[in-house]
Amino acid sequence: MKTYLLRILTAVIISLIAVPLIDAQTIWEKDQFKVEMLNKNILISSNGKQLVDIASINFNFTQPKSIEVAGKTSDKLSLKLTYPSTASYRTVATDVVADVEITAVNNGIRIFSNPDWARNITIQMKDNGEHYFGISEQLYPNNIKAPDLRGDVIDVDVLGDDNQFHENYSSAWSAFYMTDKGYASFFDTFAKGRYQFAINGVTELYHHTGKLDWYLFTGNNGDKILQAYYDIIGKPKFVPLWACGPVAWRDQNNGGKDEILADIEHMTELKIPFTGWFVDRPYSNGADEWSKMDFNNKFSDPGTWIKTINEKYGMQFMTWVGPMTFADKDFTGLLPNFKGYIDLTNPKAVKEFGERLKKNQYAYNVRGHKMDRADEQFPEMSNWYDGTPEPERRNKYIYLYSKYINKFLTESFGEDQFNFARAAYQRCQPNLSALWGGDSRSTWDGMAGNLANAMRCGFIGFPVWGSDVGGYLGGRISEKLYARWLEFGSWSGLFEVKLDNAGGKGEDRPPWKYSERLQNIFRNACDWRMQILPYVYSYANTSHKNGVMMKPLAYAFPEDENTFNVWNEYLFGDAFLVAPIVDSTDAREIYLPEGEWINFNNLGEVLKGGQTIKVDMPLDKIPVYIKRNSIYVTGSLLKGNSKNWIKSGNENLSVHIYPGDKGEQFTFSYVDYNDGNKEKSFEVRNEDGKILISLEAIKINCKTEIFSAKKPVALELNGHVVKYGWDKEKNIITIKLAAGKENKIEIRY
Repeated sequence: MKTYLLRILTAVIISLIAVPLIDAQTIWEKDQFKVEMLNKNILISSNGKQLVDIASINFNFTQPKSIEVAGKTSDKLSLKLTYPSTASYRTVATDVVADVEITAVNNGIRIFSNPDWARNITIQMKDNGEHYFGISEQLYPNNIKAPDLRGDVIDVDVLGDDNQFHENYSSAWSAFYMTDKGYASFFDTFAKGRYQFAINGVTELYHHTGKLDWYLFTGNNGDKILQAYYDIIGKPKFVPLWACGPVAWRDQNNGGKDEILADIEHMTELKIPFTGWFVDRPYSNGADEWSKMDFNNKFSDPGTWIKTINEKYGMQFMTWVGPMTFADKDFTGLLPNFKGYIDLTNPKAVKEFGERLKKNQYAYNVRGHKMDRADEQFPEMSNWYDGTPEPERRNKYIYLYSKYINKFLTESFGEDQFNFARAAYQRCQPNLSALWGGDSRSTWDGMAGNLANAMRCGFIGFPVWGSDVGGYLGGRISEKLYARWLEFGSWSGLFEVKLDNAGGKGEDRPPWKYSERLQNIFRNACDWRMQILPYVYSYANTSHKNGVMMKPLAYAFPEDENTFNVWNEYLFGDAFLVAPIVDSTDAREIYLPEGEWINFNNLGEVLKGGQTIKVDMPLDKIPVYIKRNSIYVTGSLLKGNSKNWIKSGNENLSVHIYPGDKGEQFTFSYVDYNDGNKEKSFEVRNEDGKILISLEAIKINCKTEIFSAKKPVALELNGHVVKYGWDKEKNIITIKLAAGKENKIEIRY
């Protein structure tokens, strides 16, 4: 044993002599970023904090023999990486070279190389104890709900055909992840890949491409990181107000247009508000009652009944679409596959796709689409018109689908249109209004899995997400599950409710087939959604700077290790912590991060953060907490079918303000629907115990409701002492304000 240990010690000493340890050498600096070399490792830091330690950049699975600084300017560092001739798939006798350029971008670093001899790229980094979040909406690889990917191996590929092995058939993917160390990684490619996180001391990123186009973004939370990300991929798509309200549908409308109109009328009789509706397949002529992309006899005279939906009920109408014609081959530019997928790189095919939708649907004011089926049984081995290589096809197809559907809709309706999809990949954000979380099971596990899907989706930067409320794979569900899912849905980015079973079979689940209690819960969820439309609309359309609408706790509080495995609660915007109940117990534990939190259901209860609490919640309520140092807005901006029971007039907003502690301030960006969607700034700050509030002028009457634990000594509005209301039980000060005027409020204690 002693001899064995001596041999090991000798080997260690020899290895240390053979590879002497030296201090890292700074080779380039730009703004807050520094690049250093340590032996052949490349170290990148920001503001003195190391981001990554790159052990090797391998092309074609081969490590470089040497790394040299080839040149540098104030804006760019050029490196020369030399590889043995065996790294090239071509027959060469000499070593091959990859020129690598490192440049600074907004809050980030870009590393780029594109050697013509390379077909594969692998980045190997030293594990520095990071926790990793993102890559896949799917609960991949093992249906684990916790979002932390440390120790996991994830395929970066839209694996629609593999969804049967995972909960909810979710299909959003991205070569993007965040960490708890203040940085995120983005590999800008459609090529499939595989990421190994912190396995045997190494994190490894692989893509089946020879083009290295890799970004590292910095930020102290997910919002800051996504600002830099969106600067590269483009600003997320605008979302119209009507699409922010409640939306409903059936998987099959066997009764055609009459059933759709009857459903809407029944909702109206029950005074349950909706702003949108859509029809799923089948509704067309042709193969699988879709390929002609028109309306069949059950839906005849679409101009008349869609106009009724628009005018009588104040709602917009959408349809299901798919990028295939199934067995119908009467279409230019189909890929050779039994599903008849459209080659979206073939200009003639794209033109035909757009013309069918414009002639058969947009002419009747179809304002949007549920985009389906781009991720399953996909013919990735078929040659494409533009020669896209096979490793890029699955992911690129998802992007092209969103790009062209958005193009078709924009050409007809400008920004007043909406498209949402099950499948998505990076760079879809500028072309896709929202995601829905896959074909979820109509069970408690299905709902819980969907909530976990939403958190993973938030980490990859898709701003608006929603689920099929009630689940997709199942018919009638219990009232308790229905109530809890409705409550979760009303606090989601997209709120859409499914009224029947998959395939239209079995007993359906419209609210009138349940008890009066469930109908009231259904109504209350939709009423609340209508009230919070200004908030949802504002966040959906400022996501380029304010991040995703449903923010995972580790996204918002990356320095709090207690958040890393939290999958069942989230920030809704910046004002609310939402903790849906996803089982039948009516009770759950809730982790409150740092700060102070006010119980939304009991404004008199203020809780300190940094603790876990347990709550019991009646069926008609959902646990929600308001964050101190935040602002949210409610009010009547749109009526939908409620125009049939609510008279117009006296519309106003309520600006709810929750001041922070001394020295804290918060700014809310209000998107003014009544003033050309201009962004208006609402700001609150606590300055030495004085509360100072500034509200830019908006085109509607409003009132402020300001949280105050005690009655003020004085309150001034625009420099004048004014009367105000104070509810000492709810700790709320109320002040009425006039439209069209900037207002400044000062509260002294």
